Amino acid sequence: MKKRAGFQVSQWIRAAGLTGFLCGLFFGIGSVCGETVPVWELSKEEVPAELKKGSVEKVEGGWRLREGGAVAVPAAVFLDQKNFTVQVTVSFEDLAGVGRVMVMSKQTGKDDGFGFGFLNPQESFRRQFEAVVNKILMVRPGLGPNWPNPGDRQTFTLAVREQYASFYAGDVPIATCQMALVSNNEPMWIGGLDGRKGAILPVTVHEVKVYGPGFQFVSKREEASDRKVITAKGWALDIPKNPGPSAPRVLIYGDSISGGYRKPFEAELAKHGIDLYHCVHFVGGEVPEAELTEMAGAFPFDVVVFNNGLHSLSWTPETVSDEVVMARMRKLALCFKKGAPKAKVFYLLTTPHTAERSAPEKPVESLGDKNDVVLRLNTLSERVMKEEQIQVIDGYSVLATRLDLARGDKFHWGGGGYELLSGEILKRVLPVLWRK
Repeated sequence: MKKRAGFQVSQWIRAAGLTGFLCGLFFGIGSVCGETVPVWELSKEEVPAELKKGSVEKVEGGWRLREGGAVAVPAAVFLDQKNFTVQVTVSFEDLAGVGRVMVMSKQTGKDDGFGFGFLNPQESFRRQFEAVVNKILMVRPGLGPNWPNPGDRQTFTLAVREQYASFYAGDVPIATCQMALVSNNEPMWIGGLDGRKGAILPVTVHEVKVYGPGFQFVSKREEASDRKVITAKGWALDIPKNPGPSAPRVLIYGDSISGGYRKPFEAELAKHGIDLYHCVHFVGGEVPEAELTEMAGAFPFDVVVFNNGLHSLSWTPETVSDEVVMARMRKLALCFKKGAPKAKVFYLLTTPHTAERSAPEKPVESLGDKNDVVLRLNTLSERVMKEEQIQVIDGYSVLATRLDLARGDKFHWGGGGYELLSGEILKRVLPVLWRK
């Protein structure tokens, strides 16, 4: 959870519940339509010296990368960075040790580009995928402890359409990001750690294929969506595909926590004929006032629920003064008041920062070492909301006493935790809508 400056939108999708079928997912890599000839293939190209780093060994059928070695696809291959597909086929040689590897990474030090990685944590934790867009970690679903088998070839696919990215492992959709991908002029690296500390898994790259805009990857397991996304300069909004012509409209705004409580919240709203709109976003620095105000006015919302917290854990008293925190929160609140003047606006207090699990089978036993930052942000935010006459929903207390429901990654919660949070919000939101 790092500080990010400016306006960013991301979507954490399918972050839980995948373990059951991910263990045997690589029986195929979907089907394709449109043009089928890659614009670039690793097996047919000579990789220049400047696009190799560390221990890179050419072997029959691919490249062996050890000790942080990496190879790259030239930046010039990505002629249309709004529409392309990348497929990388690798095998992991040794999964006995702890480490990670980036299967594809086209990023700079700024908030741009993409990454798709694989994490093999300590033995007591599940292996995981990492899908990253604009430096934002979208999803880290847990995998079975015995998947994959060393030596088995696995294909990772990134399909970008109209600047929106979908990630696949084999034929299984891992994440769809409803954030406009910010392009850059960097090559796409395979291997290494993307500048992060930690052990790097040895990997053999068997093939890399890059396709142009005429190529379409179609997963047999793709779920039909009842949602669509509208975008403008600097913002994106997830909306119902077929909204009710006279249905009440609720907008929720927040980071991955909003993605967690959204499912039970939306299901309950649907029982009452209420449409849900969702902007996944956070302010890590200055508030993009014009963009957020425009987003909040995209539809005549009846209720707005917003939060800004866990991504601002770097806002300690030493780095960001009380006055600056309050000024930012006031600007954020005014975006919703000005953009949605007829809506009832609520602020959701930031959920607790928790300790990690000591082992997978054990519950979280204590609050985290940064929970004092959460308490400070909540206190300052409550002060601002009182001055702006915005009611506060206590999303902190409802979870602070239920650490048994924490996921154990310091930030997120299991389904039961999100149901509690959803229930707390519904208690405040539904009476407002019933009165309308």
